[in-house]
Amino acid sequence: MCLNPGEILAGRYRIIAQLGQGGFARTYTAAQLNQPNNPLCVVKEIPFPPSNDPRVLERARERFESEASALRRLGRNSRIPELFDSFEENDYFYLVQEYVEGHQLSQELIAGNRWNEQNTLALLREVLEILTSVHQESIIHRDITPANLIRRQTDQQIVLIDFGAVKEISTFTSNSTGEIFTSQPIGTRGYMPAEQYTAQSLPQPYNDIYAVGIIAIQALTGRRPTNLPQDPETGEIVWDYLTGEPISDSLTNILTNMVRFHFQDRYQSVDEVLQDLDFSIVAGPQVPKTSRKLRSRFRWLLFGVAGIAAFGAIVLLIPRISPLIPRISAQPTLPTPSADGDGVSSGEKLLVQTSALWSKQRGINEFADSNYPEALKLFKQSWREDRREPETLIYMNNALLEASGAEYYTIAIVVPIRRNQDGSILNANLAEELLRGIAQAQTEVNLSLISNESDRDFPGQGFLEPKAINGKGLKVIIADDGNIKSYAKQRAQYLAERPDILAVIGHYTSDMTVETVDTYNDHKLVAVSPGSTTEELTRKPRKFFFRTAPTTSVEAEGLVNQLLSVNKKKVAVFYNPDSPFSYSLWEQFTKQFEAKGGKTFRLRNYNNLSKNDFNAEAALEEVEKAGIKAIAVFPDGQVTNSVENALEMIKVNADRNWIVGPWTLYEPRTLEVAKELKSVEKLGLSVFWHPLISFDKKFPQNAEKLWGGPVNTRSALTYDAARTLIKALEMQPEPSREGMQKTLADPNFKAEGATGIIEFDSKTGNRKNPPKRVAHIVPCSREQFGVTFVPIEFPTAAAAGLKCD
Repeated sequence: MCLNPGEILAGRYRIIAQLGQGGFARTYTAAQLNQPNNPLCVVKEIPFPPSNDPRVLERARERFESEASALRRLGRNSRIPELFDSFEENDYFYLVQEYVEGHQLSQELIAGNRWNEQNTLALLREVLEILTSVHQESIIHRDITPANLIRRQTDQQIVLIDFGAVKEISTFTSNSTGEIFTSQPIGTRGYMPAEQYTAQSLPQPYNDIYAVGIIAIQALTGRRPTNLPQDPETGEIVWDYLTGEPISDSLTNILTNMVRFHFQDRYQSVDEVLQDLDFSIVAGPQVPKTSRKLRSRFRWLLFGVAGIAAFGAIVLLIPRISPLIPRISAQPTLPTPSADGDGVSSGEKLLVQTSALWSKQRGINEFADSNYPEALKLFKQSWREDRREPETLIYMNNALLEASGAEYYTIAIVVPIRRNQDGSILNANLAEELLRGIAQAQTEVNLSLISNESDRDFPGQGFLEPKAINGKGLKVIIADDGNIKSYAKQRAQYLAERPDILAVIGHYTSDMTVETVDTYNDHKLVAVSPGSTTEELTRKPRKFFFRTAPTTSVEAEGLVNQLLSVNKKKVAVFYNPDSPFSYSLWEQFTKQFEAKGGKTFRLRNYNNLSKNDFNAEAALEEVEKAGIKAIAVFPDGQVTNSVENALEMIKVNADRNWIVGPWTLYEPRTLEVAKELKSVEKLGLSVFWHPLISFDKKFPQNAEKLWGGPVNTRSALTYDAARTLIKALEMQPEPSREGMQKTLADPNFKAEGATGIIEFDSKTGNRKNPPKRVAHIVPCSREQFGVTFVPIEFPTAAAAGLKCD
């Protein structure tokens, strides 16, 4: 809902400012109008679960009331904020809690600064004592991080905030059998143990014990959890050689047992940890066998055989490091390996760390150990547990190829997984949408290679048409550019230097493509982008660059025609001038709109959508003061927060003025905003593919069967990019990088995809006759948000043939 400063909530809380926003809730500071002197409080806003099943909301209400009751009891502890109020309003749950003046522990845990043992022990005991009262109430926090531990200003004591159990409410959903369950894990990467990545796992005290142990190790080593190495054989974190000064064996043992990789080996209760802490003070330092064994194994890795042999051992062991924590060199004295290969995986690393199942984690470990038959078996198990997970299907395909000894060609795809500053995933939806397209095309190829009876349960059989490439399979390597330019350049350089990769699909955003296109071109590696539309790539074409998405001039044409069709001749434009895509779309839209008699306006103080302080309400007021009745919002491809600002414009506008926007807004968050509005009749967005207008009629049907639900434009364009490369591989007796370029640039080249016939202009790499449509939003009660996108030529859901009753 995003409450604004000055708003009055429930008639008694005046919102002051937003404190933070996570994937499940927002928090605000507010003044308590019903109390003398209007003291400060914290308001936590949790959305209703996005489900049309009334039982899901009923379960959410039950859980909310239960957790609120528990928080009231916990609030009696002076080290946990008191709960003042709990209620629901406008499809949100609200908790009102005590405001704790102080600073986050994360401000004390500075990278490179190591705490001594005495201070770490004091912190460890302090947090564990708080946890004792929490666990006594049968509550598991599930998100203990330095950011959720506040050093209170008045007495310098630690206060525990932001319990994860309440946030879980917004993740409730149901399946076809009526079972209600949580769809996403609660926690923060690095601080949550492996078993917690499984959303349906039952929370246990050892989940919180792991997090507290990690925080203590972070204090002692001065390293973030994601920068701690792991034992290549056991998956255990190896940390004690990284401390600034020697640490007693007793504390080493306690912390090691708090953060064991397998939960069965961990402390099972906080009391056990506290007892060992007390015993260590009385008995003095000891050297337990488990700790000695772990340290001696790693010491062998550090100081074993000298010279080349030692270096070779390290190199051989690197691929076996657990995917939960990024790869790191095991020997500090050796040069740190290039980071270029990080964020790249064909099955040996977990990249999309949103709802990873334990079976998938194990499959990745087996793949890294080259045990491909076992990896294939585990990936199949993970797929049965979560069919919407494209990374799993790609890894399963790759494991099938290796396990069967099949010959194959290799291509790569670069996707953006958006992350927070602490490395945790902010949004992986975009990456998963892109991966679904290539995973479906890859599966079509590799189904033709299945001969073993044991692989008869491989996804897609019975409805996907097997399409081998000259009797060979297709391996896909995934790379994550994070929508960060430096990452994108590293990934491009790494992929370009791998001779086995014959072509790349990517990058998605124009910003990243502009940064990397010359790298691919210099290495004579074809890059086919499914999302980069900027005209900058047309003005300076590269021989090895092609795209399945239209250019901004094509997209602008559709939006211009839409506004003129509703008789809007004046339009205020908002965009990101620093984005190659957004700027190019603004440029093309302005040129075409004014050429047809219209007039565009840029508001001096509000036209930049990417500004952190962008004020949608103030911008809309300026638009209406100028007598303008139409708005164009052109956010970038999720590189900045401009998408969020554009969505806020749509929300604040509330169907008063016509709004048009690019296909970067064709996503579930737009539907979520539309759900809150009474009407969304005056909104038109670009769309390059929709199930109702699919050129390949079987594609949307097959996609729904494969993924258990529909896919969108991004999946279709990536599928088309993959089909394009597959066709080019088929046409060469002995495929090569230069052969790929010559084949795609040939005037006679044609490939069929979901969006149409794919042909390229040999001079620019642009797609000939690209798709261009406009979609709008119509009510449909059966859809997740009660509304859905349809091509604008269909005025209603019924006219589009959708069954909504």
